[in-house]
Amino acid sequence: MHVIYHELLPESYLLILAPGRPGQPESVLARWLRRAQRSGKPSVWVDCGMLDSLSAEAARLLWDTHFQLQEQHAQLVLVHVPERVKRELLEQELGPAPCIVPTLLDAARQAHWHDWSMEA
Repeated sequence: MHVIYHELLPESYLLILAPGRPGQPESVLARWLRRAQRSGKPSVWVDCGMLDSLSAEAARLLWDTHFQLQEQHAQLVLVHVPERVKRELLEQELGPAPCIVPTLLDAARQAHWHDWSMEA
C-alpha cells in the first residue's frame, strides 16, 4: 500500500492511501501510521477511497493504530471506505471498530464531537 498524500491539519493528520503491489510488505503504511500517531493530533484520518481491497497486514496495522490512538485519547477515522475494504477490516474484528465515515467533512464533524465528548 502506498501513502500518496499526507498533511498535518490543524486538528488532524490526514493520510490518503493507494493500492500497492500484491504481496508487498506494508512497511510504508506502518511508517506513516507511526508518524501520524506521533503528531500529537487528536485525530488521524485515513482516506481509503482509492483502495479495492485491504491486505491482512494492512488491516492489522489499522487495528493496532486504532487501539494505540485510543490509549492516547485520540482516534482513528477511516474515510471513503469501499464496502469490500470495510468487510476485510471488520473480518479481523479485534474489539470496537475504528470510526468509519463517508466523507472528510464527516471526519471533521466526528473529530469535533470526539473532542467535545472527551471534555464532558
